[in-house]
Amino acid sequence: MKKKGTKKDTDWQKTLSRAFIVFILVSCVVGFSLTFSFFSVFKKAEKGNYVIVDYTLSYEDGAPIISSSQAVVQNAYKNGYPVALTQPLVLQVGALQEEKIIPVETYIYPDGMKQYALFDLELNTISADIEGMGQNDVKKINLDFAPTLTTNMSGTVYDAIGGNFSEAQVGMIVPLAFSYNPELSENETDTNTSVKLERPSIITEKTDDTLILRYGYAVADVQIKEIR
Repeated sequence: MKKKGTKKDTDWQKTLSRAFIVFILVSCVVGFSLTFSFFSVFKKAEKGNYVIVDYTLSYEDGAPIISSSQAVVQNAYKNGYPVALTQPLVLQVGALQEEKIIPVETYIYPDGMKQYALFDLELNTISADIEGMGQNDVKKINLDFAPTLTTNMSGTVYDAIGGNFSEAQVGMIVPLAFSYNPELSENETDTNTSVKLERPSIITEKTDDTLILRYGYAVADVQIKEIR
């Protein structure tokens, strides 16, 4: 009887030892994962890091034009103001864009999918200003050059794109088209192969035969979603 009992004790001890080893291994894996996640919260965006950024571009009064936030877009629609929904940006911290115009895919109701134009000035400013931010940090970035991004449009051209010059007023939104072809040099033009990218602008002045359109946006609201 004693030998049988000893064998049972030995088997139980082996089972307990195995269970303890498994427990230790699982604890190590879980602990490592939790530790890694814990420390990633404190990671800051440094030059050279690739960062996923949620963003909204707006005018000075807070009226958004393009956003990767569904909440921003839905709220604007509720107020009767169409805003283009797009994907978050993937930027390299502190890096400069190679192209002056950067195309982004957007969805805007009820028109559907459109390609919008962002500018290197905007993305360069954002990529520089997100340095030092952490995951989930938010920041309002002023795009001070925005008022200088303007163009003139004659009343004839405005009517040709579907507007009515006699009814045009300061504050109205007017779509502009920018040609994009990365294969061409800065001084070349090729209207046959260039893609037309849309860029909403706002009427800032009106004369007897001309509109002054501003296509620069004043503010970029950003949030860091991930630092790679």
